[in-house]
Amino acid sequence: MAKIKQSETVFIQRSKISFAPYNPRKKDKKVVEALKRNFRKVGFLGGIQWNKTTGNLIGGHKRLEALDLINDYDGTNDKDYEVKVESIELDEKTEKEQNIFLNNKRVQGETDYEVMAVLIKEIDIEEAGLDDYDINLIESIVPDFNFGDNNKIKEDIEDTRTPQEKEDNIKDLKKNIKNSISNNQQSSYFVVTFKNYDDKAEFLEGIGINGDDIYITGEKFISRLND
Repeated sequence: MAKIKQSETVFIQRSKISFAPYNPRKKDKKVVEALKRNFRKVGFLGGIQWNKTTGNLIGGHKRLEALDLINDYDGTNDKDYEVKVESIELDEKTEKEQNIFLNNKRVQGETDYEVMAVLIKEIDIEEAGLDDYDINLIESIVPDFNFGDNNKIKEDIEDTRTPQEKEDNIKDLKKNIKNSISNNQQSSYFVVTFKNYDDKAEFLEGIGINGDDIYITGEKFISRLND
């Protein structure tokens, strides 16, 4: 007997599926177009979660949008088509919780950019849904990474910095971040990247912020920088 409840993979008519009206994910035509290209190339590999109880999608809204475009679906019986979904029966409250859960980046894990730096040499970046921004981000985080033999295991290097050097590094980062803020006044946010989780946690904790935080208000961040 299975230890956990599992969804059932079924094929249903598109007309039985409703987009969740509360879905928090923003509309993005570029994402849908990228999915459409991917489906045309390799086929639809799944990833749509459907609540049989309400008929609403739990996850996979953009995937279904892409399939609708490919099949010219307009809501009529003539254009109806079959869709593979993961079917599960949930009450409305649990459905909404799971919709948010599936959209929550904090439960999806962090990207290992050193692994990514190796992978991008072996693939077509556009087919993987990457663009120049992603490549620039990888290069900024792994500037000295050796794009060599993928089979060699990169040994961990012990952080040999002294406590004073770590403190000086945090001061330099605070100065650079303040400059970034002043140079980006028209934007409501900006992004700071670190080479790895430990560097991020060390910096945040060095200015009095939880090292696991990934979203911080500007007011809180600036107040800590000024301390």
